[in-house]
Amino acid sequence: MANKKSRETAVADAAASPADAVAHDRGPRPGDQVRSPLAFGRETVESIVVAFTLALLFRAFEAEAFVIPTGSMAPTLMGRHKDLVCESCGKPYRVGCSAEVDDPARLVPVARCPNCGLAIDLVRRRGSGLEYDSRYPSFNGDRILVNKFAYDFAEPERWDVVVFRYPEDAKTNYIKRLVGLPGEMVSIAAGDIWTSADGREPRIARKPDQKMLAMLQVVHDSRHQSRPLQAAGWPTAWSDWSAPGRGSPAWVAEEDGRGFAVTCDAGGSAMLRFRHMLPSEDQWEGIRDDGRFIGEVRPEPITDYQPYNAMPSKPHWVGDLAVETVLESRSANGSVTLDLVEAGASHRCTIDLSTGEATLSTADGSEPPRATTAVRGLGSWTILFANVDDELRLFVDGSRVAFDRPTSREDPLQQAIEAEPLEQFVAPGDPTASDLAPAGIAAEAASVRVRDMRVLRDVYYLGTVLGARASEFDERERLDFPLEAGQYFVLGDNSSASKDSRLWNDGHHVDRRLLIGKAMLVFWPHAVPASWALPLKIGRFDLRLPSWPNFARMRFVR
Repeated sequence: MANKKSRETAVADAAASPADAVAHDRGPRPGDQVRSPLAFGRETVESIVVAFTLALLFRAFEAEAFVIPTGSMAPTLMGRHKDLVCESCGKPYRVGCSAEVDDPARLVPVARCPNCGLAIDLVRRRGSGLEYDSRYPSFNGDRILVNKFAYDFAEPERWDVVVFRYPEDAKTNYIKRLVGLPGEMVSIAAGDIWTSADGREPRIARKPDQKMLAMLQVVHDSRHQSRPLQAAGWPTAWSDWSAPGRGSPAWVAEEDGRGFAVTCDAGGSAMLRFRHMLPSEDQWEGIRDDGRFIGEVRPEPITDYQPYNAMPSKPHWVGDLAVETVLESRSANGSVTLDLVEAGASHRCTIDLSTGEATLSTADGSEPPRATTAVRGLGSWTILFANVDDELRLFVDGSRVAFDRPTSREDPLQQAIEAEPLEQFVAPGDPTASDLAPAGIAAEAASVRVRDMRVLRDVYYLGTVLGARASEFDERERLDFPLEAGQYFVLGDNSSASKDSRLWNDGHHVDRRLLIGKAMLVFWPHAVPASWALPLKIGRFDLRLPSWPNFARMRFVR
């Protein structure tokens, strides 16, 4: 061993440069800089202290991280929840379970897929009690970064997501969406926000484009088709709307209903329509037991159903809708029309495939707005047509199309309150604009294919107030809240599960001094368990981590 060590030392000495050897042999001399052996440790400690101090300063004055505890802002921001994937159609969705933090015995027993209606049992019996099924773990809420500097030199804006000190307990921080500004009257009616000032008539508060797109919630996604429903003969949500016996042209389903295609000769046209049809619990039970369902297939109006909430609330009809599709044009001529129905009134956007011109038509028969789009000739585009906040909007590949005149309408607040869905049953071939078939795509003298169709709805704000007794709530068709200077009105996006300005005991506003900052981004959603992801292979080794960063859900807060 001694000889081996000597050989290694000799090799190391030989590998050193001559200068190094000389320096090593001569020892320290006058003028040499002698570094203390503790210098490197001291520099490391100093660096850590400086970094920690800067972090504290950054937290105190610039930005701070917060964890979302509840689902009052879902689906914009997630509180403690479970990530689920429907066993029937493969649709991913989430259900909140914040209550278990305060009381572990308050389990969420079941979740229901918003796309096909299949229920998933989340608990199982163990002895005389119940416990969660280990296949469906609970995850902590989103971690967000809040800009505490945002409102030092700029005023808060409507639709900002803000963090503030709870007016009834300044030690508690809340996060909500700011919807009312100082000096105005804020009204909640027909699911929308209305504002007025100086005694003028209320006008609907419209969301900016990026806010509106971020707040839309998916009602149906054609990419997720249920094989058990199809095997049982349950009709697809989208179907050709040709009259029986008409013959061609007709939309033909592709990829089990994920897409449709049609070829219309000159003078020919074809309509594809969406109907919201989900099996009941009894019908699903029959499908799972013997592959058959009992009873009729009944289309329903679109409501504010929120799958995140474990306890469903009273449903409310939602008329503010959007339809999105990937359009593939296989011909240089013809036209495509997207149609949305609200309260029995049809709102349409027709795109001429030969020129790219888009034309809007509404039920009031006014002069139609026109615009030039990139949807021209052969090609593929993602198109979204929305009827939200009494305004029609068209987006092509994520960019809004500008029309030559306003595309909004100013309906009176009372008219919005009195509006009701037209629940007239319609069958293929019936041209009636019914809210039971609220979305459609038509082709005329064109050869096109559509796929990845989504039907979306807007947030629906409830006019809920505290009842006469504890834990009781009353719902009003209209609520008015006056705001004075320096006062703001806030609401949660998950209106039926949010304790916000509507429901506070001591006033209904947030003072300017209580605002902490503006939510900027979700920098750390819950990590993905390693069992849900592929192992990381490095050379001959498989690296298995306890969890993976959830990059897909890191996003700016809109």
